[in-house]
Amino acid sequence: MANRFPLFHAEQLLLNIHPRALVHVFPNVGSYFGGDLLAGILASGMHRSSEIDILVDVGTNAEVVLGNRDWLIACAGAAGPALEGGVVERGMIAGPGAIDRVRIDSESLEPAYHVIADEKPVGICGSGLIDLIAEMFMAGILTIQGKINMRLTSPRIVSTPDGPVYILAYADETADGRDLRISGIDIGILLKSKAAMYTILTVITNKVGVRFQDLEHFYVAGTFGNHIDPLMAIRIGMLPDIPLATYHGLGNTAGRGAAMLLLDRSLLQDVERVCSQITYIELNVNMELMNEFRGAQFLPHTDPRLFPSVTIPERASGLELTHGTEGHRA
Repeated sequence: MANRFPLFHAEQLLLNIHPRALVHVFPNVGSYFGGDLLAGILASGMHRSSEIDILVDVGTNAEVVLGNRDWLIACAGAAGPALEGGVVERGMIAGPGAIDRVRIDSESLEPAYHVIADEKPVGICGSGLIDLIAEMFMAGILTIQGKINMRLTSPRIVSTPDGPVYILAYADETADGRDLRISGIDIGILLKSKAAMYTILTVITNKVGVRFQDLEHFYVAGTFGNHIDPLMAIRIGMLPDIPLATYHGLGNTAGRGAAMLLLDRSLLQDVERVCSQITYIELNVNMELMNEFRGAQFLPHTDPRLFPSVTIPERASGLELTHGTEGHRA
């Protein structure tokens, strides 16, 4: 597998620009950690910082780099599809028709939501899913185990042959005329994704003895970074419980880093230095990793001391649930 590449001429790559234009391909660092992350490091500026920063890029995988101008450590792991709105039944990317923000009244259990482009909802994207799970938890609709509380009386909590669901938008509100529901299966998928994310962050910080509280900046790249509400991500235990001012959504860091290099060729030296400086670690499946993952599948975590700002609602704390027919409006 090639990690570094020579300069090409555009004609060699069949690019529709001047045939002798030089083309630089950002180097790779390791498996699942490619040139887009190198460009992201440039865009964040963390490679020139004296403080400890972390950059997270959520895509098909979650890639993470931690460090500063003196040292950098990186890893990647599977955490992205559900967080991007994929995998779950009504999940979609953050585009027109996607619900990207949700709030739920804790008394009435009625939701309010925002749809990108102000259209009728088609589905729900990653940031909307995180909001929805966080708000269901805060309203007591979800227990700490991530189970829908069927003891609550609401027309939006429904028992189906496939298990309980919460109806976020009724059929007459949606673009396709179908109820937009979140099921126990969907919730389980999202909880595994958020647990994987928190586990990756825990493992990489533990590797170098850094506490989450030591981070000066927590950068979140990609479309996901533009839409995610850190407060909601903290509530479900996906991101660490640190001051909200630490979090910064950077958007398309790959594109920004590439543009920076086009405008300043001296950054080629930065790219080479960063590439040589990064220590890439493989996240091998071991008992420590699996223990961290299991604990992180609860809301917000099996160890509530890790999330001191999250108050667990009384009706969400370990109820014995039944999956009967207490719901309404099937």
